Amino acid sequence: MANNNKLGGADRRHFFKTGFRGAPGTFELNNEQLKELQHTLLGMLQDFIAVFEEEGIFYTLSGGSVLGAIRHKGFIPWDDDIDINMPRADFEHLKRIFEDRLGDKYVLCAPEIGEGYGMAHVQIKKKGTVYKAFNELNMKNTGIFIDIFVLESTYDNALRRKLHGYRCLALGYMLTCKKTAEDWDKLKGYLVNNPELMKAYKKKMSFGKLLGFVSLDALSFKVIRVYSKCRDNKSTYVCIPSGRKHYFGEMYKREDMCESLQAVFEGINVRIPKGTETYMNMLYDSNYMRIPPVEDREIHSAVELRF
Repeated sequence: MANNNKLGGADRRHFFKTGFRGAPGTFELNNEQLKELQHTLLGMLQDFIAVFEEEGIFYTLSGGSVLGAIRHKGFIPWDDDIDINMPRADFEHLKRIFEDRLGDKYVLCAPEIGEGYGMAHVQIKKKGTVYKAFNELNMKNTGIFIDIFVLESTYDNALRRKLHGYRCLALGYMLTCKKTAEDWDKLKGYLVNNPELMKAYKKKMSFGKLLGFVSLDALSFKVIRVYSKCRDNKSTYVCIPSGRKHYFGEMYKREDMCESLQAVFEGINVRIPKGTETYMNMLYDSNYMRIPPVEDREIHSAVELRF
């Protein structure tokens, strides 16, 4: 495997996801577990869509879930998650109504909510379930989850946009390093069989320890303040600083991401971005409809799973 410092966004994500394969104390889902997990996630998605539509909250599927919808009409067969994109204003609406509409069955986890969450994207987790991964070792809520990636406005002025992007990248990296440092005592045991991954995480841990003057929650709040700093809801571009390719690698024209098309996902009607082709080319490449060989498929390792 190539030196991780030279990896691009998608390759980097693949490296960190698959690097835990076979790690002590982890397991890969068997077919029965995967099918049950997908069934649970689909039920969650149906619950969320019903509330989103009633409340006028705009969303689309995100990332691999979009690819699954257009290539497989549902889950990518080996995939174990569902991702959603949502503009900042709509996510703020969701936060306001969450407890009344979804709080009986679900927990909303977001950087600005705190409670030691410490990740830059959002998750909605199902109460009474457990799906613990390597990045949730010290987390309070570890239920089966759906990811939400918030679409942030960015500046039309090129210089302001660039400065905003660099600040987002810096703060996002600081947050991952801080979380790695806080999780280190539990995390390092999962890295012993992968020297390259151990080296990458040790680097993050070392930098994270230098941030001892700020709490994980305080840094999380700061990250979101920077991510959401541009409040121009009519700007030409939006971006996903918490996405797999981060700020500059996930910058799109507003109409491509904040308008939608209808699609079908496992028999239910869903929204996907209007600019799906552009979006898939950006995240993957022009061959995104090709089924990848087994060795290139993202397989997630779990620490604990309970339905």
